[in-house]
Amino acid sequence: MDSYFEKGIKLTGTLWVRGSVHFDADIEGQVYSSDHFIVGQSGHIQGDIRSHNFTNMGEVTGNIFSENKVALMKDSKLAGDITTYHLVIDEGSNFDGRCKMIDAPPEAKVEEPARTTKRSAPKPKTKPGKTDQLKGSGSWLKKASMFGFAGLILMGVFVIPKYSETDLEAQVESGYSLLQENRFGDAEAQFKKALEKTRNDPRVYAGLGEVFLQKKRYNEAVSQFKRSIELKPSNVDYRVKLASAYHAQGQLKEAESSFRLAIETGPDNANAYYLFGVFMEEKGAQSEAIGSYRKATELKSEFYQARQALGQLLVKAGRADEAAQEIALALKQDNNNPSLHLTLGKLLLQLNKGDEAVPHLKKAAELLPQDFQARIKLADWYLEKGMLDQSLESYKVAASLEPKNAQVQARLGKIYHDKKNPDNALVAYGKAVRLNPGDAESQYQLGRLLVANNQYKKARPVLEKALSLRKDHSPTYYELGRALLKEGALEEAEASLSQAVKMKSENIIYLLALTDALFESKKYDTALKNVLKVVKLKPESTKAVFSTCNVYRKKGYYTVAIGYCEKAQSLSPNDPRILNRLAWLYAKKGVKLVRGMEIMEKVLKANPNRPSYLDTLSELYYVQGKTDEAVANIRAAIKLKPEDAYYKKQLWKFRNVVPKNLAPPVPADKAKS
Repeated sequence: MDSYFEKGIKLTGTLWVRGSVHFDADIEGQVYSSDHFIVGQSGHIQGDIRSHNFTNMGEVTGNIFSENKVALMKDSKLAGDITTYHLVIDEGSNFDGRCKMIDAPPEAKVEEPARTTKRSAPKPKTKPGKTDQLKGSGSWLKKASMFGFAGLILMGVFVIPKYSETDLEAQVESGYSLLQENRFGDAEAQFKKALEKTRNDPRVYAGLGEVFLQKKRYNEAVSQFKRSIELKPSNVDYRVKLASAYHAQGQLKEAESSFRLAIETGPDNANAYYLFGVFMEEKGAQSEAIGSYRKATELKSEFYQARQALGQLLVKAGRADEAAQEIALALKQDNNNPSLHLTLGKLLLQLNKGDEAVPHLKKAAELLPQDFQARIKLADWYLEKGMLDQSLESYKVAASLEPKNAQVQARLGKIYHDKKNPDNALVAYGKAVRLNPGDAESQYQLGRLLVANNQYKKARPVLEKALSLRKDHSPTYYELGRALLKEGALEEAEASLSQAVKMKSENIIYLLALTDALFESKKYDTALKNVLKVVKLKPESTKAVFSTCNVYRKKGYYTVAIGYCEKAQSLSPNDPRILNRLAWLYAKKGVKLVRGMEIMEKVLKANPNRPSYLDTLSELYYVQGKTDEAVANIRAAIKLKPEDAYYKKQLWKFRNVVPKNLAPPVPADKAKS
């Protein structure tokens, strides 16, 4: 390139140039070129252009006459007509005009247009001397007027000042130093100053290319890297940079071609293989990417970035063993790299080698205390192993690093729950659902804890939200059913628990909860059918047997009920609820009263202030005709629970109604034995 007009220059008038010219400036006026005139991407011309060869990468408004060739490049704009012998239009160029093709290539390059002057009228004779002097002076002024502007331009084009090699080196080094400091504007200025001294140093164009690449001016970056390659085709790094610019531009075909040329130019360049691997991995060519990464590590064994990339890609390919080997080799080159330790730790966990993984996860957290992923992986492993204290500490650190991470709060909730700390678990799960309302599991766990904490009204909307997010989760139906049952919404409770049973038809817990709902709704036949299914599935279930006793009691089958209660008492000898119900049934049937009295003496000794137990003792006295004792005990029950009308009815009965089947009184010595 013989001449270069930089961006920012603004010209008006007619421009004559010789040689190859790259024009990134602005001009209003005509252009005459004897060789190749190139309008750069930043160039703007309003006026006609006449040249031997013409290339447009910028914006031109005017007609083009080119004796040999016109090339309209991608993204260029031309509004005007073309006359030429050979025309090339790239895809993506904008051409609004007509084209006329001439019949033959030129024999000679275009010359400047001839100047014509008008024939002067005869002038009167003058005295020699002063007049001649004026004539000569006028002729010079006229020429200066006609050619002065072009002459100034030509001087700017063709006069190449001398420069110091030392100054050039300093500017190039300064430009690259500024690049490393991310001072791209200053770097651009330095490289452009260097261009004022020379246009034959590939480092300058490569530096400008890097500046434009970082500034995301990809078209300009491509142009600069191309120029650096023209000046030094053997430089692999320039080709790699060109490929990167194409890649950033989205021109994947050109990027791949440039990468392959880089590898062909420098088959021993590990970095070229590595970056080509990155490109191919992004493209989805997994196998070729693995091969490229591996070649990079073969050429440069200490290239840990390539080994890390290879390892991570091998993981995606399901080759975790190979991946772990590559990362372990990378760590030999850089043992203080937290990312490598974290990657290897994750891999070893995936390979169920937790004991080997932990030192690497700890090392990653030690090298980079703020590394959230390292903390999480370590905490997960501790949790999996049941090491709740260690897991809790790691999760606390993770929560301090990312306080708005819903997953961390959910894990904290689980740990607190497992550590029997429901209050903290409630707080953690509450934060989790506020941070991520769409997490069905956290909604379920929060609702479950609220039910366990007897906060049924709060639990209901939480569990309903969980079901809206996850409709096929039987435990949520179960917990919601429990909450509804406690709230007295019997039909809704039955529906929710029935859905849980429908999904898990042999789940003992669900069946028993449904039995309770049916029992409360006084649907005793359905409840009995349900609970007998449980007894059949699990005959030794104390709760199932005792529930069967209660259903038969409500149906009035006291003898059958006694049988089930006695079995329940044999399964759980000291359960006061079972003992109390059994003694009550003995009283109602008027059988085994001695045993009944013994049972209630034992129960009341352990639970002296339970009105329901005093009521059972009153029934035992009443059926024996011991009215005074019955009245005394029921009065004690009323004193403990004065608002309960049932106990007042019992008092009236004991005073006014004679038992239908009066049983023989139990001797005092037997009652106490």
